[in-house]
Amino acid sequence: MVKIVRKSKAAKKLHLVFSSFFVMKILIKLLNLFIFFFPGFLFAQGGNKYITVHLKNETYQKGNLLTAETDYFFDSETGILVVSGTLPENHIKISNRFGEIKIYYPEDNKVAIKQNRFYSSENELIYYFFTNNYYDLGLSDEGFTVSDTRMDGNYQVTTWTAPISLNLISKVELVFENGLPVYAAYFNMNGNIIRKIYYYNYEIFSSFTMPMKVTQISYISENDSVVQRNTWSLMKELNTPGSGYFNFKIPEDAIVVQ
Repeated sequence: MVKIVRKSKAAKKLHLVFSSFFVMKILIKLLNLFIFFFPGFLFAQGGNKYITVHLKNETYQKGNLLTAETDYFFDSETGILVVSGTLPENHIKISNRFGEIKIYYPEDNKVAIKQNRFYSSENELIYYFFTNNYYDLGLSDEGFTVSDTRMDGNYQVTTWTAPISLNLISKVELVFENGLPVYAAYFNMNGNIIRKIYYYNYEIFSSFTMPMKVTQISYISENDSVVQRNTWSLMKELNTPGSGYFNFKIPEDAIVVQ
């Protein structure tokens, strides 16, 4: 004879509480996974839409120092990046996420137009930090794959193996501290480092975290190297365009050059 036991109202309520708690745990885990795999979504949905920042680039080689300064204007919603610079002459560069780039020279009213995925605004270093997509710094888009991940003290070291199509680079090592990239090393086919990049002087903004200084050392030969230091400053996050560059349009009568 089967005995049927009916649940009391208290038992039913307790069951509902535990069921709700279980569902909530699953939702929280799913949310964490979503944030991990799609960090840029949060940036696009919240925070400020427009970002401006000034860049000072210093290039040192063979005793010579070349300094160039540019201003960046980034629309996080459209992915359009406008850069105003003075070297080698006054110019305004406009790029989008589809790889179309236009470089306008106002003094001559000329414009150069190119189309290539490498010119995409999403390949800019600042894009990775503006959108919180700095876990690989664009390596996966170039065909690199993760081959090893290890801990070295407080640092996480991730090794990315280069695709076969790259003949000069065999792998790249990215080093993270507290979840942020602090160092990258590029190796040639012989296992020698040909480029070092240091990311430092991090600052926290409302929608992202950004290294305000990036130094790159490229080894041309055993006795020659090129050192580049990028210093970012005057970072601003805006809800509305704070500069005419965000809506800059190249004149229709501009002469197209190759």
